[in-house]
Amino acid sequence: MSKFINRAAELARLRELYASDGAELAVVWGRRRIGKTRLVSESLRDRNDAVYHQATETTAKCQLKAFVADASEVYPDITRLQHDWEILLEYLVNQDAIIVLDEFPYLADADEQLPSLIQRLWDHDIVDSSTTLVLTGSAIGMMHDLILNGTAPMYGRISQNPSGKFPIDQLAFGAAMEFFPEYDPEEQIFAYGVYGGVPHYFQTVDDTQSLEENITRTLLAQQGSLHEEPELTLRMEVNEVKRFFAIFQAIAKGNRTRNEIAGDAGIDANSSSYYLDRLEDLELIEPDYPVTADPTRSRKRRYRISDHLFRFWFRFVHGRGGRYEMYGDTAYSELVEPELPDFVSDTFEQLCLQAVPTLYPDLRFTNFPGRWWHQEHEIDIVGLTAEETLLVGEVKFTSQPVGYSDLSRLRAEAQHIDWTPPAGGDPQYEYALFSRSGFNQSVQEAATEDEMLRLFTLEEVVEELHSVDV
Repeated sequence: MSKFINRAAELARLRELYASDGAELAVVWGRRRIGKTRLVSESLRDRNDAVYHQATETTAKCQLKAFVADASEVYPDITRLQHDWEILLEYLVNQDAIIVLDEFPYLADADEQLPSLIQRLWDHDIVDSSTTLVLTGSAIGMMHDLILNGTAPMYGRISQNPSGKFPIDQLAFGAAMEFFPEYDPEEQIFAYGVYGGVPHYFQTVDDTQSLEENITRTLLAQQGSLHEEPELTLRMEVNEVKRFFAIFQAIAKGNRTRNEIAGDAGIDANSSSYYLDRLEDLELIEPDYPVTADPTRSRKRRYRISDHLFRFWFRFVHGRGGRYEMYGDTAYSELVEPELPDFVSDTFEQLCLQAVPTLYPDLRFTNFPGRWWHQEHEIDIVGLTAEETLLVGEVKFTSQPVGYSDLSRLRAEAQHIDWTPPAGGDPQYEYALFSRSGFNQSVQEAATEDEMLRLFTLEEVVEELHSVDV
């Protein structure tokens, strides 16, 4: 079995729910390939009272038949019962069983009455038992409609202490890089830039091979394990695949605003909202706002592809198969390697942002540090604090050391940020420079003379991210 990494807190919480003397309801949700099934399976290891059923897209009759088959492995007598959800679940509740319905939306889609039936069963039977019911789902919108929203049948019944809500996100950098222990810090940045934090993606990566070998084998090769992954994922999740492809291509080319994306994709700007919102629901893209803006009111929304592998695929793989065949063994060095640092620079910037709160433990940030932009002005890192301090930072992922001109530009750009400290007055600026390739002598001398300027190397950022669970 593949390595299980970094879900320790979620694992402990699930097991605490199982050990409870009362009824518990856990809801586990997140996009496909994120590790939900693996988490739940790991939590059930060595249990002899758990029924685990992974639903598929089929008829209600077939769903029931498959559920009985799974349940009978632990409770053989269930095969004597009528194939009826209420009867079957009541029987398991009487055994104080752990019941896991993986991909619950498939069950609810086949039998629309099932969520309401479970609600009634919960209120009349389960609530007085020691049963733990675990519902999981990849269809995030449906999970909200069925369970998490205020009007959902099961709303208000999810366990509170400990919390039964388990939103499963991508692994943080430090955890993901446990799959790459043989890579040095820079290689880890590149690997994370390509594969991200989705466990399924790097299960087939071999850290004893170079990044070039891994990318060539898993992504560029026609038979590579991830060569068709983004396309297959989209085809499972959406209709009108061509339009969603066009949107991804537009973002991958550098278009960020709704109008830019719609224009490049050839989609009406008004109808583009549907496609962008759908991709947000699938956690494949995410909106970005200036850190000083109110997201509920700001019109300065930009979009970025949040899945690193999707970003790589739409920039380097989609539509380029013929070129890779033409270049043969030199395809990576000719078509990917020259552009890869520019591609990974966005990832390095995001990782620097993640590291800022722990690099500056004495600053009380009022929200998570982020990017800032206004008209032609833009800064990579801005952190607003509860005091008078305004942190501004520049990230450079180049082969050249950061020079004094970069520091001068950062100081000049900072003056355009419209921010007043909570207590009034003028901001006190702190500056941070992050660099892949170090700093020239003039910048190092400036940092020695100015205690409000700090310099961070790539290695220091990686070390910080490994030391904390971001």
